[in-house]
Amino acid sequence: MLTLFFFIFGTCIGSFLNVVIYRLPLMVRQGNAANNDAFNLMVPRSHCLKCGATLSASQLIPVISWLIQGGRCRRCAHSISCCYPLLEVITGLLFAAVFACWHSVLPALALCLFISALLALAAIDLSHMLLPDAITLPLLWCGLLWSTTGTGLVSAESAILGAASGYLSLWVTYWCYRLLRKREGMGYGDFKLIAALGAWLGAESINFILLLGPLLGCVYWLAFRFKKSSDNFPFGPALIIAGLIWLFLQAPIMCFIHNNESLSRIFLFFNSSIPYK
Repeated sequence: MLTLFFFIFGTCIGSFLNVVIYRLPLMVRQGNAANNDAFNLMVPRSHCLKCGATLSASQLIPVISWLIQGGRCRRCAHSISCCYPLLEVITGLLFAAVFACWHSVLPALALCLFISALLALAAIDLSHMLLPDAITLPLLWCGLLWSTTGTGLVSAESAILGAASGYLSLWVTYWCYRLLRKREGMGYGDFKLIAALGAWLGAESINFILLLGPLLGCVYWLAFRFKKSSDNFPFGPALIIAGLIWLFLQAPIMCFIHNNESLSRIFLFFNSSIPYK
């Protein structure tokens, strides 16, 4: 029952993420303050981008409203992108998967917050080549603070090391590339993103993310290089996918090990012989 609740809750959050993904880049580009009375995440109310008709509560039900309306505006019949319900479903499925893996409400809610921010960042980076500080920096600090509560996935030490090593790894790569090629190879938002991933997932995740992330980025570049006039591509989604894979494949295993006294002792014995994880 709770798994179903997390799915429904996730679709509702996904509906709000659609607003964030559309409005936040406009706010950043136009220099709007977050408390601007004319345009922010809350004002104006959700409306059709074609005719400007304000959407009623019945038209804002996640997924269902889009299906009932046949993917079109009720007033002007303008087509509504399927990306909106798709994000809602993906968010719901990820929320349900989180609870299915952790079986505890508070840690699951914290991880749902983490995943929500990552989904918003991935979609914004894909659309605008932008990773807003308004999301990456709070995500970083929330990960570090969560690690101090004792309910986080990793210890505070691992979170700090993960944030620092992740940031410095891409920072060094950036400057080496810039010195050799005389141009920028990535944006500073990528540094902050991987620091946030390290804060939530720990130092153990950084090597995995830095290995899989660039591989996924190369796949994306090869798939779309003939459709774009520029060689630039968003690197954030690749890092995010790698981080989510680590979360769902490795974190439950690590939690199981640390919760089992015998396995924890074996893990610590072998881990102590490794100079750096």
